[in-house]
Amino acid sequence: MGLSMKEKLDEIVFEGHPNVTGLHRNTIEVTKDSEISKKADCIIGVNATKSCADLNMSLKDWIRSGSWLEFEIIAGMQSFTFEGRGSPKLDLTDKRELVLRKSDYVSSRTAALNCSHSARDLPRALVSRLKDPGAEGKLIFRSLPHPKTDSFVWTLP
Repeated sequence: MGLSMKEKLDEIVFEGHPNVTGLHRNTIEVTKDSEISKKADCIIGVNATKSCADLNMSLKDWIRSGSWLEFEIIAGMQSFTFEGRGSPKLDLTDKRELVLRKSDYVSSRTAALNCSHSARDLPRALVSRLKDPGAEGKLIFRSLPHPKTDSFVWTLP
């Protein structure tokens, strides 16, 4: 592993859908399915090129090491970045879906835990873009050697 700076580990391309609402308070999900209902308020994209099972091995190794990740969701000129962490408990075997969770709930669909944001935290302009079935979205995974922090502490010698 030995990554000392952010490195792109993988990318999932997906499409928008009219039923994207981006309202879930705990998760963000992309799916290989082509249709979703409005009840699927965590799903931000359909026809995804990858699910948990399809992630490249270097990303799977990074996740299973319990390391931190940075995620960037991009659609058109809109983007949003947030963090989460992997876990040795994640088996990354689901063949249809990939879920990023604020909680520590583990399933075959889970790719990251303790994420800083969920679907409802996404900028509404980004969600609006992802409602367009013609929109292309990307979910980019980057290594994060340590969790980001908003605090800065001065120390004196």
